[in-house]
Amino acid sequence: MPSDPRPSDDDDALLHTLCDLSALLDPILLQPAITRAMCRLGAARRCLLLRHEAGLALIQAEARYDGLHVCNSQRYCIAQPADLQGAKLTLALNHRGQVLGELLLYYDDAPGAAMLRRVQHLAAHAAVALSNATEHARALLEKEQLLVAERELRTSQELLKQGERFNHTGSMRYLVREDLMFCSDELCRIYGLPPGRKCITYDEFAAIMHPDDRQEVIETVNAAVAMGGTIRVEHRICRQDTGEVRYLSGIGKPVWMDGTFTEYMGTATDITVRRQAEYAIRAAQVDMERVARANTVGQLTASIAHEINQPLMSIVSNAGASLRWLNRPQPDLEHARASLRDIISEGQRAGGIISSLQNLTRNRSPQFERLNLHALIRHTLMLSRSELEQREVTLALSLGPADVHVLGDTVQLQQVLLNLVVNAIDAMAAVPENARTLAISASCCNEERVEVQVRDSGEGICAEAMPRIFDAFYTTKENGMGMGLAICRSIIETHRGRLRVAAAVPQGSVFSFDLPRVP
Repeated sequence: MPSDPRPSDDDDALLHTLCDLSALLDPILLQPAITRAMCRLGAARRCLLLRHEAGLALIQAEARYDGLHVCNSQRYCIAQPADLQGAKLTLALNHRGQVLGELLLYYDDAPGAAMLRRVQHLAAHAAVALSNATEHARALLEKEQLLVAERELRTSQELLKQGERFNHTGSMRYLVREDLMFCSDELCRIYGLPPGRKCITYDEFAAIMHPDDRQEVIETVNAAVAMGGTIRVEHRICRQDTGEVRYLSGIGKPVWMDGTFTEYMGTATDITVRRQAEYAIRAAQVDMERVARANTVGQLTASIAHEINQPLMSIVSNAGASLRWLNRPQPDLEHARASLRDIISEGQRAGGIISSLQNLTRNRSPQFERLNLHALIRHTLMLSRSELEQREVTLALSLGPADVHVLGDTVQLQQVLLNLVVNAIDAMAAVPENARTLAISASCCNEERVEVQVRDSGEGICAEAMPRIFDAFYTTKENGMGMGLAICRSIIETHRGRLRVAAAVPQGSVFSFDLPRVP
């Protein structure tokens, strides 16, 4: 470090030094300057600036005078016992009741009275300068911290705005007593509020809501506010600027203070795209179900044709008999009437089969009603009876003596049963004819649920395929779509049931599903 010449002992040098110390506002620069000033003006050969902390004496700065020059040496280290020995004078640096440190001055001979007053005056001024520099450094640090906090806050606010914009989610504060709702920029955009308008009343908020949803939302909000509970609503709005209908999902949490709440903090998310996607998925699912039903019906074409041919042949036979009874010399009207009644009955039977097929293959909304489960199973088996006979499959039907009723859609449940029956028939194609058995049963699990089982004696499902058997587009058939069982599972879950599969003993597979019973 550059050395300083030792100044003459006069008041000008002291005043000049005091001014220099006052001008230094950085404690790091001020501390060694104080020790140098003590060596130059106090005629000390060595000066230590100490600070005591945690029972240790820490050297903040040190200066030495070698007879010609004053220079700084060690600083910011722990004082050793040898450093503290031999000091002729110790001066405490106190300012406004705060101890800032102490100065240790080393002399060959004890200083005189005039020199003692000089170093005491210099120490007092050094305490003031050090206090000012410390406060200045603290103020600079606090300012820097405030600037950093301000930058972080602006960054956080910008990130929040970007996050709200990307997620189509706006935030709000609703002051209950003032009846005012403060909206974020994104929420203002979602609502279509005029530029610069970020505060609306509850009535204005209610006016934005779709008329069909308004009353339900208001009742839900009022009930939550009355008890200080969480608000959860999904509703539509009509934007103020364009009138466009948007779907929103909102949540509000009460802010409690001193046992009561004064405001709600919450968010509103624009879920219009999600709703549109859900509707599109549902429409695609309905179309896929119809295609799957048509595919199943196509596999049973021969069986269905046989079922329709039977009443048609009976109709033709009865019509011929009726003509013969009427063409007799003495017409037999009674037998003719009986034949005509048979024609009507067989015609209704054929019409019922055709109507059932039309329902299976056309698009229609689910219609839940009270159904006789046993009758539904028998009707489904009627459509596949000829297929069972041609494939030489033995049918084992086990239904209880008393009818069981469920709440469901006739077409959808018939689709599930047909799909399971067709899959079971296909699964037994590779086993000998005398070993092909299709077992269908319906039994009550308890007073509330009924279980239907479809069991085949085929080769079974391999262990690797079992966990994925209900996945969409996964199939074990060579020409399968992989949607039949996935749709069946969706239908059963819609009916508040569960579709399961397990290996049958000694071989084959068993598919089962349960449904809620109704009186």
